[in-house]
Amino acid sequence: MHLKQTMALAGILFATAFVGNALAADVGQLLNEANAMNYEEIQTAKTAKDKAGDNQSLTTYAETLKGDHEANQQAVKTLSSQKNVKLESVSSEVDQKVKTLDKLDGGAFNTAFLKDEVTDHEKALSSFKSARSHFRDDPDVELYIDQTIPILKAHLEMAKNLENQMGTNDNENPANNKKQ
Repeated sequence: MHLKQTMALAGILFATAFVGNALAADVGQLLNEANAMNYEEIQTAKTAKDKAGDNQSLTTYAETLKGDHEANQQAVKTLSSQKNVKLESVSSEVDQKVKTLDKLDGGAFNTAFLKDEVTDHEKALSSFKSARSHFRDDPDVELYIDQTIPILKAHLEMAKNLENQMGTNDNENPANNKKQ
């Protein structure tokens, strides 16, 4: 009987350790996805601001993206430190995406940039909403997720609104964007 209890306890400890490691992997995955997202958004926002020219709506959106994602990145760094998660370096795929956008000008840039923003923010929202249910027992991660979702929603709505506005106001015309 004593041996059975010991085996059962060992099984419980093993299962707990496994679940703990799986949870840590999920936290690591979430934080590394957020790290890559922030890097991409900061870099593309810098490019958008450089190319915006007299397009004040695009400039404002780029500044908002950059500031919000820099703040989110600080939260990611703090949380990764608390959770002992090593943030991975950002892939060359992100750098290539930024370089591709950098080659475009005017309306072609605006269209590609905003389409990319809508797609990326829809994907990020989906990931964060899905992650929310996995971290109910971790108040730090849950708080981070709950603070990030409204910002992602706001960015998505701004991008959609800009897509609809582009070219409808002479002062906001893509032709006013700087040529690089």
